[in-house]
Amino acid sequence: MTTTVQLLAPGTAATAGDKATVTVGMTTPFLPGRIARVVIDARGQTGTAPAWAIDGSVDNSTWVADLATSVVAEGSEEKDVVLYQYMRVSVTTAAGTLAGTLGVHLESDK
Repeated sequence: MTTTVQLLAPGTAATAGDKATVTVGMTTPFLPGRIARVVIDARGQTGTAPAWAIDGSVDNSTWVADLATSVVAEGSEEKDVVLYQYMRVSVTTAAGTLAGTLGVHLESDK
């Protein structure tokens, strides 16, 4: 068994907004409709932790929000998510969020 990883956010600043969109592709194991694990790695938040969300889209314009959410302030968290053709990370900062980064990737076993 091998593990395949698709990067969504590489150490992205914990500021509000939609982060870069990636195409998960049309090859195994990242076929739309399949399940992958989302690994969220939050580092260095101060104040109130931001809320992270993973969104999906079939056309890169209409988004299904909050397929997986997290408010982890330090460390990592893993969740399973159903894949769409396009995936992105959204960040909502709460009042008091001053700093920090986020790393997010999709992980799937072949």
